[in-house]
Amino acid sequence: MKNKEKKRREKRKATLLEAISAVFVLMGIFFFGSLADLSAPALMGIAMCYVVWIGWRCGYTWKDLEEFSAEKVKAAAPANSVLIAVGFLLGAWMFSGTIPMFIYYGVQLVSAKWILVSAFILCAIFSICTGTSWGSAATAGITMMSIAMAMPETNIAAVAAACYTGAIFGDKLSPLSDTTILAALATKNDIFDHIKHMSKTVVPAAAIGLIIYGVMGVRNHAADAGLPENTMKLLESLDAVYHWNVIVLIPMVILIYGCITKKPSTVIMMLSAVVAVLIGVFYQGFSLEDGVSTLYNGFNLEMAEGARDGFIAADAGDDAMKLLNRGGLASMMKSFITVYICLYFAAIMEQIGAIEALLGKLLLSVKTRFSLILVTSISCVLLVAIGGSSTLALLLTGEMYAEKYKEMGLSTLNLSRTMEDFCTGMAGFIPWSASGIYYPSVLGVSIAQYFPYCFMSYSVWVLAYVYSITGICMKPLETEEQNA
Repeated sequence: MKNKEKKRREKRKATLLEAISAVFVLMGIFFFGSLADLSAPALMGIAMCYVVWIGWRCGYTWKDLEEFSAEKVKAAAPANSVLIAVGFLLGAWMFSGTIPMFIYYGVQLVSAKWILVSAFILCAIFSICTGTSWGSAATAGITMMSIAMAMPETNIAAVAAACYTGAIFGDKLSPLSDTTILAALATKNDIFDHIKHMSKTVVPAAAIGLIIYGVMGVRNHAADAGLPENTMKLLESLDAVYHWNVIVLIPMVILIYGCITKKPSTVIMMLSAVVAVLIGVFYQGFSLEDGVSTLYNGFNLEMAEGARDGFIAADAGDDAMKLLNRGGLASMMKSFITVYICLYFAAIMEQIGAIEALLGKLLLSVKTRFSLILVTSISCVLLVAIGGSSTLALLLTGEMYAEKYKEMGLSTLNLSRTMEDFCTGMAGFIPWSASGIYYPSVLGVSIAQYFPYCFMSYSVWVLAYVYSITGICMKPLETEEQNA
């Protein structure tokens, strides 16, 4: 009996069938969970339980799985600390007026002929400042769509595409973005190094998209319709809450300085947040108590009632509430917990050999730079489609391919860039994914309608493959080691 038990507990790698079953369970859980609007961390936790069961079938004890997973989580601790800093930063920048100032002046730079270009740029600015493409679409995107609908002979689908790609562009280049943080986290790269390298595909692609939008706009002979009433009310609310001065941009200058000089991400973000709170207190006139509260709970318009005579938060309107009431450490807890559970899931999948069983043959077929980027992109798309979001895809792809890139003499910055090019860039085109459901509902245009006008997305993919073939903008491993 003891021999039988000993034999049963011998460790083995997961079979292809077991690995596939884990994928289908994950896909099923997220599919039905999304229909019921259930919590993503809870769904991920259920999926992890199933993978743990497979691990037990393969002979691994919970202690084995926990120790291996703990090492993965420990290695990601520095990057996870960035999530905490991001929560502080978003709330503090709202408190100081840094983000609202960009919004206030950006919304007013709208022209009928340049509606597509304006939509892209404004959504990009919102996304870079807030680190959320979803938030950008829900604020700047809705504003631009409202303006476009008031203009005759305007291609609404193209405006939606400009809003979507602009939001994605800003999200990719923002150190506040959860997907950008995850891509750097999964490949163990500094977030600012990742952004710099990723800009080599994203910025040229954005330029191509803007040129096409510009040509389309010049051909639009519609007259300016002016800003809609709800947008004017939003501007009035912003003007009533904040004082406008270049001083409120100091927190952003600190962040940019940190990016250029490659200071520790968490430290520079926390410093920027502290300075922003001080500006909110001494320049905007908010209370210090509210400033401290903002760091955890986020900014709330009600904080302006004590600083502005006659101002009533409830009268500011839903748009102002949706735009300004955000940030704080509490707002990042869902992302933090999801990342934590995803790291456990990815670690267990790796330890029991499930990922190797699923994608091992793809890795064996890799012989050239192009095949490496191609296989990485295919894996990204499949994992986004399976998991319904880019979070899991980013984490798993980083775990799977990091060593392969090093073996081929390439920096893992090439991996993190490719992951963002295809994971983040593809999510909004998959109808059952969270982004594929969110963007059409917010922008009021279906994926089939806005997809043909997402010129930046196509250009990013093409550039990624062109770089892999030519070697242009491909960072070698030796360069990375010399700069380390």
